[in-house]
Amino acid sequence: LVFLQWHEASTIVVVMLAALGFLSTLTILLIFWRHFQTPMVRSAGGPMCFLMLVPLLVAYLMVPTYVGLPTVSTCLCRQTFFTLCFTICISCITVRSFQIVCVFKLASRLPRAYGYWVRYHGPYVFVAFMTAFKVAIVVGSLLTTTTSPTARADPENPEVMILSCNPNYLKGLLANTSLDLLLSVAGFSFAYVGKELPTNYNEAKFITFCMTFYFSSSVSLCTFMSVYEGVLVTILD
Repeated sequence: LVFLQWHEASTIVVVMLAALGFLSTLTILLIFWRHFQTPMVRSAGGPMCFLMLVPLLVAYLMVPTYVGLPTVSTCLCRQTFFTLCFTICISCITVRSFQIVCVFKLASRLPRAYGYWVRYHGPYVFVAFMTAFKVAIVVGSLLTTTTSPTARADPENPEVMILSCNPNYLKGLLANTSLDLLLSVAGFSFAYVGKELPTNYNEAKFITFCMTFYFSSSVSLCTFMSVYEGVLVTILD
């Protein structure tokens, strides 16, 4: 049986990057919490910042579940917590990029719609709806596929058995990432529309850069999956 092990160079690199991301995110979270009442944190999103950062911390904590011998519990963590946390974060980024454009364009053209958006806490309703939709996708995926580790033969070497959580990882990966890709496209579009806003509202530039990086990494992953079906791909199910 073959699976991703701790002593491999790729595992060490991924875990180190995850640890660095966790520590940096935790530092930002503590800084925001310490200065929560300041205008800078309020203008950056206020409570929405914590709704974005906390799922990121949980997602980083889920990285070790992709290493080692797969079990039922680690498979559940891979297929539920990680993807849900990532969707919540992407939803927050999308709604934040929409708000940046909304304040300058929608508020003046459609003041009544903007009033409803603010009065009924539109950002949180949007994030809650996207999260519920992703929960439905995850539950449907769990009901149609097994959560127990399964072994399949390596296409290049039938004598080698690759142990993974989902035998149909291509379909599962497509279902779990389709909503995230749509949200990232929406966030990129809103951020690109807001690129001409005043320099004080330069979040749109950073959001555009992050979404571009996400697109490129997704394309790289899909390209890698199309030419090689090894352990590093099946472990991402």
